[in-house]
Amino acid sequence: MSARTITPTPTRSPWVELIGGQALALGGAFLFAALVGALIIRAYGVSPLEVYRIIWVYSSSELSDFARVLANATPLIFSGLAVAVAFKAGLFNIGVEGQYIVAMLTASMAALGLDFLPSALLLPAVVLNGMLGGALWALIPGLLKVRTGAHEVVTTIMMNGIALSLVAWALLDPLKSSEQGLVDLRTDIFTTKALVPTIATSLGLEEQIPGSVHLTWLFPLALLSCALVWFLLFRTRLGYEIRAIGSSSGSAEAGGISIRSLQLKAFVISGALGGLVGLNNLLGDRGYLGHNYEIGLGFAGITVAFLGRNHPLGIALAAILLGMLARGQEGIAVTFELPSETLIILEGILILSVVIAYEMVRRGLARRRQRAVRAEERAISTEGAEDAPA
Repeated sequence: MSARTITPTPTRSPWVELIGGQALALGGAFLFAALVGALIIRAYGVSPLEVYRIIWVYSSSELSDFARVLANATPLIFSGLAVAVAFKAGLFNIGVEGQYIVAMLTASMAALGLDFLPSALLLPAVVLNGMLGGALWALIPGLLKVRTGAHEVVTTIMMNGIALSLVAWALLDPLKSSEQGLVDLRTDIFTTKALVPTIATSLGLEEQIPGSVHLTWLFPLALLSCALVWFLLFRTRLGYEIRAIGSSSGSAEAGGISIRSLQLKAFVISGALGGLVGLNNLLGDRGYLGHNYEIGLGFAGITVAFLGRNHPLGIALAAILLGMLARGQEGIAVTFELPSETLIILEGILILSVVIAYEMVRRGLARRRQRAVRAEERAISTEGAEDAPA
């Protein structure tokens, strides 16, 4: 009896299923969060549709509004990337907060100590010094992790507290302003050569984007960092090994990958990215390091990384979304009598919705593939039984 040709069961491409499933999960999560948020807003006697309209209008009606959104998103992109790189290696780096605080200190030291350099050298030196400060601060918990097994969550939390105290000491003594009289606790003002120019100034858009909007060239650098991190993770051997130990450290070690070495490298890369988080505020806005610097950006990076599914493109989009919500919060404060925590609650609901929706889709796709494999195996068994000689 002639052998039959086994026709495989037609299936959609895994990439089509993955992208379609993620789009469905994201849309469902946004819809669910919007509905729950509407119930909360309605409880205060305010129209949810009007609140959502105000968020959109304040974020996109004018060029200056969208510029504020991108300025808000700039540090969040760096922070999200820092968290994501560590997470890809199976590490939970919640020390980005301390890493960018120390990075602002080291960047300030470079801005004040190397002010004799021309602008073409001084600004890159300041930025690199900030990245170096973040990397060195991340190296400490990294070494503790690989040498002693100390959990990175505990050590990075402790390093955050030490970073705060270190900067406070520096502002009280070695970097204290030399100006006389009643001066806020801060460093001396940086030379303009050490500051990052705004995009509006460089492109002649001062009329459309006022000087109070600090959208600097660090935003394009953030987008470039997304591209570089994507290339690192998905197009290099180092990135493959990082993802391998994050997926299954036992299998990676059995395959000859040095887990300790890669975890240390991931920590350093994460810290270097974290070192860029505070520079937009330091070099694009204030021009000095003061005691009232912005905090919380490192923890916000965890939110961005989760929303972006630890993918560079998703992180950029998630950061812009949170930038829109931050801008919309200003509009809500002016227009409605809603608590300022309302949008924080909405962000939390959105994060939970996205995480749950993606997990449901992941499990659904896994079950679908398992059914397809079993159906294929049954078809092969049936064909083989029919072709067997009597």
